[in-house]
Amino acid sequence: MHIYAAAIEQQISAADQQRSPYRPFGNYALCSMEGVACFDDPLTVVRMLYSTFMTGSASSSIEEEHISYGDVVAKISENLLLKKRIAIEEEVPKSNFFAGISLALEALGIGIQDMGATEARECLEMSKRMGRRPNLNGANLAIKLGKITPCRAQIEWYKASCDDDMGYYDSFKLRKASRKDSKTNMNRIKLAQFWDDFIDMLQNNQLPHDFHKRGKWVNAAHFYRLLVEPLDIAEYYRGQTHKEKGHYLSHGRGRRYEVFERWWRDRSKDGNEGDNQKRSKFAGLTQDSCFWAKVEMAKDWLGNARTERDGQKLAQLLENLKGFESYAKQMVDRKEVSIDVLAPRSSYGLWVEEWKVLKLNLGLQISP
Repeated sequence: MHIYAAAIEQQISAADQQRSPYRPFGNYALCSMEGVACFDDPLTVVRMLYSTFMTGSASSSIEEEHISYGDVVAKISENLLLKKRIAIEEEVPKSNFFAGISLALEALGIGIQDMGATEARECLEMSKRMGRRPNLNGANLAIKLGKITPCRAQIEWYKASCDDDMGYYDSFKLRKASRKDSKTNMNRIKLAQFWDDFIDMLQNNQLPHDFHKRGKWVNAAHFYRLLVEPLDIAEYYRGQTHKEKGHYLSHGRGRRYEVFERWWRDRSKDGNEGDNQKRSKFAGLTQDSCFWAKVEMAKDWLGNARTERDGQKLAQLLENLKGFESYAKQMVDRKEVSIDVLAPRSSYGLWVEEWKVLKLNLGLQISP
C-alpha cells in the first residue's frame, strides 16, 4: 500500500509539475530471478517498484521475489556466468531502443501479459526519452560555467580592493551594508549553487564518468575553492555560528570543498604534479583554503590561554598555539599565502601580536 500511494503521489506531482514528498535518491537495482535493471530517476524508481509488486506471478510470492535477496543475487550471477539470453516474447523490436526496453522488463520479471506491463513499458520509454545524455549535459554545464564566470571575476575584484587594508577575509567578515559587500555575498551564493548542482549531477550519473578528472573542471573547482571558501569561513564566524555548532573545520565546512580538495590531491596520481616549485612572490590566493578557519581556532585558543588556570589544560592550549604558529610561519616563508594575510589589520596579523604578548607574559621564548 505504501508503494501504491507513493506511485500515485508521484504521478499527481508529475502532472502538476510539483515535487512529491516521496522522492527516492541514488541508484536502485531492481532484481528478479530473471535478471536486474538499474534506475536513478526518482519517478521511475517508485513506479517500477509498484509495477514489480503488481506483476508478481501466481507461483511466486512477494516474499520470494522481493525479500529473498541472497537467492536472487546468486541466480543473477549464475545467469551472467552462463551468458543466459532472455527471450523476447513478442514480435521483432522496431529498434535497439525498444529491444532494450523489452530486455529491461524481462529482467524485472514482468511478462508482456502481466497486469501493469503496459504501464511499466510506457514508464521505461518515457524515462529513457526524457533522460539527457551525459555528454550533452557536460556541454550544457560548460555553457553555465561561462555564464557564472562574471560572479567569480567580481569576487576577484573585491579581493584586490581589500588587500591594502585589513585584508580580504576580515573585510568580508566585518562588512557593512554597502552595495559592494552585498554584491559579493550574492555572487558567493550563486557560485555555491552552481557547484552544488554540479556535484549532484555527478552523483546522479548525469555526467560522463570521468568528468571530475578533466583538467578544466579540476582547475576551475580548485580556483573556486581557494577564492570563495575564505568568504564562507568569514560568514560562518561573522554570525557566531561556531559558538553554537563548533568550529568551521569540524562542523561548518561545505561538502563541495572537501570533494574539490580531494580532486586536487588526486590529480598527482595522473602525473599532474607541480606544486613544489619555490615561489618568488606571494601567491595570488592562499593555497590552504582553510587557513582562516585555522586562524579563528588559534584566536580561540589564545583567548582561553589568557584565563586558563589549570596547568594541564594550559599546556595543551600552548601546544596548539605553537603548532599553529609553526604552520603559519611555514606558509608565509614559502609564500603560499596571499599578501592580504599580512595586511596590517588582518586577523592573522593581530593574532601574531597578541601571541607575542602572551608569550612574554608567560616567559616563553619569542620566535624570530
